[in-house]
Amino acid sequence: MIRRIVDAHPGLFGGVARALSQRNYRLYALGHVAHVHGWWGNRLGIGWLTWELTGQATWLGIITVAGMIPVMLAAPLAGAVADRYGHRKTAITAGLIGTLITSALGVLTLIGGIDLEILVALTILQGLVFGFEFPARQALIPQLVGRQNISAAVAFNSTTFQLGTFLGPVLAAALISVFNSGAAILSYGATTAWMVVMIGLIRINRLPRDDTGGGLFGDIRAGFRYVLGTRALGLLFLVTATTGLFLRPYTDLMPGFAAEVFARGAEGLGALNSASGLGALIVAVWLLTRSRTQGLVAILVASALLTAVALIAFAATPLFALALAILALAAGALLASQVAAYSLVQTLSRADMRGRVIAINISLGMGAPALGTLTVGWLADRIGLGGAVTAAAALALVIISFAIPPLWRRRRAMEAPPDNEG
Repeated sequence: MIRRIVDAHPGLFGGVARALSQRNYRLYALGHVAHVHGWWGNRLGIGWLTWELTGQATWLGIITVAGMIPVMLAAPLAGAVADRYGHRKTAITAGLIGTLITSALGVLTLIGGIDLEILVALTILQGLVFGFEFPARQALIPQLVGRQNISAAVAFNSTTFQLGTFLGPVLAAALISVFNSGAAILSYGATTAWMVVMIGLIRINRLPRDDTGGGLFGDIRAGFRYVLGTRALGLLFLVTATTGLFLRPYTDLMPGFAAEVFARGAEGLGALNSASGLGALIVAVWLLTRSRTQGLVAILVASALLTAVALIAFAATPLFALALAILALAAGALLASQVAAYSLVQTLSRADMRGRVIAINISLGMGAPALGTLTVGWLADRIGLGGAVTAAAALALVIISFAIPPLWRRRRAMEAPPDNEG
């Protein structure tokens, strides 16, 4: 059926239909759609559990660090491992281990056997395993769809991820209300297992690897040298790090905004997260329909600036309804900047370096928000959530403004990179 649609409408959604017409990517997509809902359920469940145990914004930051810093530290090694031993094999192995860890955390929470120390320990383990699974799984995408459909696949993944942002918190909030946070966490264990099954059904050939004899750490060094020697990638990573450190932390501070700023409970937290997800979903669908690299640099810089301005406005308003609308705008702009940066990273990277480049990008994309949440959360306990978010967004405005001129000068080369798949 999908193949017939592609034949009749070859330009449908900028190549998404062509990507979905391929069996391997359909399997990946089936796993991904379910998995993102579980991922957001886990985020909401752990965040609400942390707030119940501590009632402190600082601890929200500490738990975020516990889950994300291992990703940042493990990702460069994970990229080299995946390139050396196979992306599919690495993703399956790490996914199975992650299922066991998440299930243990969920069961302990359900039966009331959780405390802060156990939560921190299992969150660290969960993040460490995710640091190996996620880069390997992302590196599979070019093999599943072909270089010509990478931007369409990235847009599709982002759209379904944001659908999870919208629906995941609603489902998780319902599970928390009926049971407790453990049920939301367990949903992530189940969807991780489903993702492993789908990847296991994929059939692809191992990519040839040029072994320079330097071992895993030699591979890691080569990846960093490549990124540092490619100016365009360095600029993209600067924007990624800036948005991660100073703009993304608002998502992990939502329990504090729901409980203290707006005096709402779990339902208010679900509404804030759903508004954020809806705004991002709308923008993701728009990106899905355009699915081309031309204009991505302009989208990147404009949306990053808009995110900062919107978060300043969100922090300033005491009205819950207005806050929901502003939050939707901020989340949509943030998603646009992330998709633009990631699409450019995928297409700019040399084929033999893509796994390691993606791993470094993920290291920044996951680690920077963790450090940012810890810093902004610490600041929030001293000057208030609104003041902390405002200060972080203002600093992001300054840094991104400095990155705009060199990005703009390189936009044509970045948006139409030479074919480097051969």
